[in-house]
Amino acid sequence: MNSEKLRLTKIARELALSVTTVSRVLHNRPDVKSDTRKRVLEYVQTIGYQPTINLSELRLVGIVDTFVRHRLSSYYNALILEGVDNKLYESGYLTTIVHTELIEREQSLFDNVRILNRLSGLIWLEPVFDRRYLQIVSNHGIPCVVINSCEPDIAVDLLECNSFKAAQTATEYLLSLGHRAIAFIGGQLNYTNILDRMRGYTAALTDAGVQFDPNLVVDDISLWNDEGGAEGVYRLFSRKRMPTAIVVSSDFLVTGVYRAIKELGHAIPRDVSIISFDDSPFAPYLDPPVTSCQQPLTQIGSMAAERLVRIIQSRPEERSPTKISVNMPFIVRQSTGPVRTAAP
Repeated sequence: MNSEKLRLTKIARELALSVTTVSRVLHNRPDVKSDTRKRVLEYVQTIGYQPTINLSELRLVGIVDTFVRHRLSSYYNALILEGVDNKLYESGYLTTIVHTELIEREQSLFDNVRILNRLSGLIWLEPVFDRRYLQIVSNHGIPCVVINSCEPDIAVDLLECNSFKAAQTATEYLLSLGHRAIAFIGGQLNYTNILDRMRGYTAALTDAGVQFDPNLVVDDISLWNDEGGAEGVYRLFSRKRMPTAIVVSSDFLVTGVYRAIKELGHAIPRDVSIISFDDSPFAPYLDPPVTSCQQPLTQIGSMAAERLVRIIQSRPEERSPTKISVNMPFIVRQSTGPVRTAAP
């Protein structure tokens, strides 16, 4: 019997518990009564016990991202991770960050991503989950749930916002206000949620009998920040047809959109109505507050974590990839108004 087993046996004997129960408490397993957990933790604190824990025993879940488009501190990642971490912790799991660069490097050098052998599962944020990543994950036999960014027809659990429907709703709302010169600012269309927003915008115009005008679209923004949003506005207003409303594909762009419109001498919503996506924490505090298609990011993170735990705790033959689509509430604020009619 090794020294760790002997120490566990001694603690179990002192508390009149089984070694298995003590071990479960010390390894943060969820299947222990709260009063028993409290007794064990209080006792080991009094004797100064420090368990020897292998990495594989920590029940770690990796959060995969490039952390380029969305920094770790961005509202997008922060809100998703809040939901993921809270739900996983309730289930006895801890989270760790896995940079995509590490996966790429180890796969290239060793044809084996060693950290994946130590994890219980993955929550995949970015890059776009494609067939190559599916093969890597499948080869390691690790459960995975993807949030928002996945190639079509990939056999993986996916949890996403219904961006198509949200963009359709936003565009239909602008149409109901009399707007016809409705522009779209976006980019990075390899991300399916952004592409779906453009598709929803286009579908709403088509359904209303409004001809799609490529001069009202900027779909190749590369800087996913306020500079990219400003660039989109300057490009739109340099063309022959001026928009009376703009659908902005992300709040990461919208502050730049506001700045550029005001620098060009236009007022929101008098001259240009604005609708954006995400409903980030600062959206209600813009001047004017922006009408938003809300991504319930914390809820999405929580749902993805709950799904992952269910997969981890199931038998492999019971697992069947599931796609879950979450609706995006439409929140009307002061950045939208009726189309301005020309003075007589």
